[in-house]
Amino acid sequence: MTRFQVKLLRPGVSFTKPVYIDPTNMLAAANVIITQSDLDRLNKWKIEEVLSAGEPVYASKKDEADFMDGQQKLDIENIRKDLKNLIKMKPSFSALASSTEGVLRNFYERINTNNNPQSNDVRSKAEEITNLVTDNPLMVIFVAEYIVETNIYKHVIACSMYAVRLCMALDFSRPKIVEQVFAILMMDVGMLKVPQTILDKAEKLNETELQIIHAHPVHGYQMLTQVAKIKNTIASVALQHQEHFDGSGYPRKIKGAEMSEYTRVASIIDSFVAIISRKPYRRNRLPYEAMKELLTLGIYRYDPVYLKTFLDSHAIYPLGSIVELSDGATGMVVYAVKGKPMRPVVWVLRDAKGNRPTRSEFAHLLYAADKFISKAKYPEDAAINLDMEYEQLMKQIQ
Repeated sequence: MTRFQVKLLRPGVSFTKPVYIDPTNMLAAANVIITQSDLDRLNKWKIEEVLSAGEPVYASKKDEADFMDGQQKLDIENIRKDLKNLIKMKPSFSALASSTEGVLRNFYERINTNNNPQSNDVRSKAEEITNLVTDNPLMVIFVAEYIVETNIYKHVIACSMYAVRLCMALDFSRPKIVEQVFAILMMDVGMLKVPQTILDKAEKLNETELQIIHAHPVHGYQMLTQVAKIKNTIASVALQHQEHFDGSGYPRKIKGAEMSEYTRVASIIDSFVAIISRKPYRRNRLPYEAMKELLTLGIYRYDPVYLKTFLDSHAIYPLGSIVELSDGATGMVVYAVKGKPMRPVVWVLRDAKGNRPTRSEFAHLLYAADKFISKAKYPEDAAINLDMEYEQLMKQIQ
């Protein structure tokens, strides 16, 4: 559901779907006009937001224009604040990613050598990652840059952060999100059984090498259940994360409801992160290309409900994407509008002449009918240094 600010509503507005004060208390049914007395009651109760899966409909074009303008300004102001808080948290992101790499390396090596692996530290990192991303959902903006130079530890850490945001959009409880992250952090332990020469190979793998790769989920599941004594609901993600929703994956060719809920999340995120990571045989691909490929493959590979939720929470040009707008400006996607994947909010980094704006500017494409995203770009191709842009933004919004 979308949140609507009460102070922006006007008497006479209705919504195409029911409006709720909270998830269990309805304010008005679909297409029922909200009156001044309704708004007075909300103000008296100090209720600042209402919820609806529908769109507001105004009888007056002026009221509609006033609402749209007010909502746009409010969205941008909130995004500006969220970005400021996000940039302050980047050192925390880097520190947590680094410390988690160390914990995973120790756990993976111990489980591989049957040397008393302890999963408690991994679970603690799952809790820390869950806390960091649930408190700062835009944190995933940093992930694409982090994953450019990848290894198995960076891969699962990146997957875990994207997974938290998807789980939030799916309304998973916090304990359930922690379990999901815990499972994802351990899901690639079976890759330790794959020779490094295969992982580094730039040419197409032969049949024998493919068989070795395809065996890693089974190895991982066995290592987790037999050596580390991880419970099946968590270890099954290691076994199933390469399965496809239509049964065409591996190793057991299970499908649909046979795949655990945790696996259905992990399979989407695992594919997305793999595509945006650098490989021995290619450069890292753009998040937009990854999303486009997921949507193309989604007709058979992924749970369609989970995939749509992933799209809604990240947009077709995922959060953190550097994009060029139709007016020639270049910016970063910083907010996804649910149900409008082509109309996100873009933080403008350069105008059409290549100059940095003197104050922070945002293009809210939901309300800018004359603008659209024309293409995605690599930061280096756009001559964008993200750390410098973060520093400049902090100066502009102090």
